Amino acid sequence: MVVAAGWMRGEFLRVEVFMRDMSCESCSESLGSALKRLRGVENATVDFKAGTVALELAPANRVGLDQVWDAIKRVGFTPGETKIVVRGTVRGKKIEVPEIGKAFEIEGSAAEGEGVQLKGTTTPPPDPRTPVRIRVAE
Repeated sequence: MVVAAGWMRGEFLRVEVFMRDMSCESCSESLGSALKRLRGVENATVDFKAGTVALELAPANRVGLDQVWDAIKRVGFTPGETKIVVRGTVRGKKIEVPEIGKAFEIEGSAAEGEGVQLKGTTTPPPDPRTPVRIRVAE
C-alpha cells in the first residue's frame, strides 16, 4: 500500500495594490472589472480616494502578482507598493508558491516549513527579470 504525503496549497490569499496615479474615477471602475475577470479573484474592491485596489482570492487560485500588476497596467495605472498575504513553503530565504509555480525571495524572518502564511509588502520590480522580494511584516 502506498500512502501519498499530503501537501498544503501555496497561493496568494489577499493582494492590495497602491497606485499614485489613480486620478480617473470611471477608469478605477474599469480596473475593478478587469481584475474581477482574472480567474481566481473572488472580489476586487477599488478605493478611488485612497488609490488602492484590494483583491480577495479564491481557495486553490493560481493568481500571481505579475498577473495583477499587468492587469493594472493594461487599464492605464501604475502599480506601486503591494501588501500581500501568501501561503507556501518557506525554505531558507524563499517562499515557494506551487499553485503558480514560483518562488519569492524573503526579507525578514519567517518560520520554515509547509503551509506557512506570511503577511508582507513588495513592489513591482522595474525590470520583469528582477526577482520579486517580499518584505515580511513583523
